[in-house]
Amino acid sequence: MLRTLSPVLLLLGIATAAQGHFVFIVPQDGTRNAQVVFSDTLQPDDAELLGKISHMTYQVSDGKGGLKELKSSLAKDRAAFDLTAPGEEPAYILGRCLYGVVTRGKEPFLLTYHARAVVGLKTGQQPPAAPAQADGLVIVPRLSGKDGLSADVLLGGKPLRDAEVVLLVPGLEKSVTTKTDDAGRVKLTEPAKAGLYAVRARHVEDKKGEHDGKKYTSVRSYATLVFPVAAGKPSEDPEASKLLADARAARANWDHFPGFAADVAVNIDGKVSRGKVKVTSKGKVELDLEGPEKDWARRMLASLVGHRMDDATTLNTPCAFDDGVTDHPLGRAVRVLNDEHHSSYRVRDRQIIEVNRHMGDVRFTITVMENRTNEDKKFLPATYVVNTWDARTGALRSSATHHHTWKRLGSFDLPTSVTVVTAEAGKQVSRKIELTKLELAK
Repeated sequence: MLRTLSPVLLLLGIATAAQGHFVFIVPQDGTRNAQVVFSDTLQPDDAELLGKISHMTYQVSDGKGGLKELKSSLAKDRAAFDLTAPGEEPAYILGRCLYGVVTRGKEPFLLTYHARAVVGLKTGQQPPAAPAQADGLVIVPRLSGKDGLSADVLLGGKPLRDAEVVLLVPGLEKSVTTKTDDAGRVKLTEPAKAGLYAVRARHVEDKKGEHDGKKYTSVRSYATLVFPVAAGKPSEDPEASKLLADARAARANWDHFPGFAADVAVNIDGKVSRGKVKVTSKGKVELDLEGPEKDWARRMLASLVGHRMDDATTLNTPCAFDDGVTDHPLGRAVRVLNDEHHSSYRVRDRQIIEVNRHMGDVRFTITVMENRTNEDKKFLPATYVVNTWDARTGALRSSATHHHTWKRLGSFDLPTSVTVVTAEAGKQVSRKIELTKLELAK
C-alpha cells in the first residue's frame, strides 16, 4: 500500500490516486458501526487519498425491503469515514461513488465504486436478505446452500458470468483471484480463521461518453462486499439438537393412517369447482376435480398430508444455535448441520415457529402465527405466512397467508378447510379448499 506520496505523484492527481485502491465498508466488531476505507486491504491507507471519495453516498437497509439514506463523518484519525446504522438487527450498508474519469496509458475510463457490508452480524450468523439493486455492480453473499460458502455477482440485477473476483480471506496472507461461473456465482475459499471476509469484483464495459467535461472510452466498475465469517464448520450443540427434536415430537402426526375420502370444493376468487378427493394410507392424493385449479389444489392437499405423515422424530438431526439471542419473539435460532438445504428454524415453547430454507435460486421463510392443540395435546398448524425471495437479489417474490381448520375423526385430525391469500406480481389471489363428508377408510 502507498503510505506517503511524493510531490511528483501528487501532481498526477486523480490518475494516480485510484491506482490499486478500492472502497471497502468495514464492519466493526459485530456492532452496527462501520468504517469506510480507500485502500487495497481492509485497513485505512493514506489519509490524503480519502478526499477522493468524500462525495460518496450511503444507504442502509431498513429490514422491510427498503433503504434509507445514511450520513458519514470523518474518523478521528482522518484516515476513514465512520458510519452508524440505526436499529438493532443485522443490516446492509450500501455505498456508491462515481469517482470520475481516470487516465492510465492512453485510454481514459469512467470509474465507479459500489461497496456493501453486513453490519450487526455476529461471526457465523446468517446475513439478512440482501436488498435488491436494479443497477450497478453488486455482490450478494450466499453463506448457506448446497454450494457452501459462495457469492453471486450481479450487473443490473442479472448474473454476471466470467467476472474477475478477488478474495481477501481471513487467515490467508495472499489474496485469491478467481472468476464467476456461467450463473454469475463464485465459490469462496474457506477461511483459515474467523474474521472479516472481503470480496471484490470488476467489470469493464466498452462505452464512450463524457463526465465533468472529460471524455472516456470505457466504464470500469468495482464492487466490494465485507462480512464476518467463522472458521470451518460449526460443531453440534446437543442442546440445540434436543430443542428441535422435542418440537418435532410435539407435532400432531397421523400414525397407522388408514386414509380418508371427502367431497371437495375449490374456490378461486369466487369461482367454485366441486369434486371428490381420496387420500390413500400411503399419503397419495387422488383428486377428481375439473378446471385449472386442480393442480394447485392437489399440491396443497399433498403438502398438508405429507406434513402430517412425516414422522421426523426418527431423524438424527445435529444442530447448532445460529446466534446467542435467547429472547427473540419467534424463539431460538437453530441451524441444521447435515441438511442439503441448510435449513434453519426458530423454536419456541416446543413449537417450530419459523422455517428458513434455500432451494436453488429461491429462499423462503415459513412463519407460524398460531398453532392449536388437539386432544392429544399435540400441535396442529392454524395460521402461518410463507414469504419467498429471490436468493440472488433479495427481492420479495410472493407472500402467502395460510389458514387451516381441522376435524377429529377417531384418532386422526383431518383437514376441513385450507385458505390461502397470496400477494405477488402486483395482485392478490384468494383461494380456499373445503372438505366435507369426511370418512376414514376401513
